[in-house]
Amino acid sequence: MDLLCPKCGEPWELDTLHEMGDWVNEKLTFSQARKRFANKGCEAFGCKHNETPDKDAAETSSMLFDILGDDVDGIASCIGDFLR
Repeated sequence: MDLLCPKCGEPWELDTLHEMGDWVNEKLTFSQARKRFANKGCEAFGCKHNETPDKDAAETSSMLFDILGDDVDGIASCIGDFLR
C-alpha cells in the first residue's frame, strides 16, 4: 500500500517508512519516520518534491495525516477511496 507525500503527492510504499533511517543514515523508529514523513514528505527521505505536484493528492494525504495521525495503515487504505 502507498502513502502519498503530503507536500507533492508522490507515492511512497508504506514499508519504506521502516527503511527511512537507511536513506538518511540515522537510526529512526517507525514512529519517528512516520512523523518526519507527515511533516516533510519526500524530503524526509532526502529526496526532492515533484516539480509538478499533484495538489489534490498532497492535500488529501495531508488531511488524512491530520485526521488519522498514527494510523498509517488507515491513511494508506483511505487514500484510494478519496482519490477515485
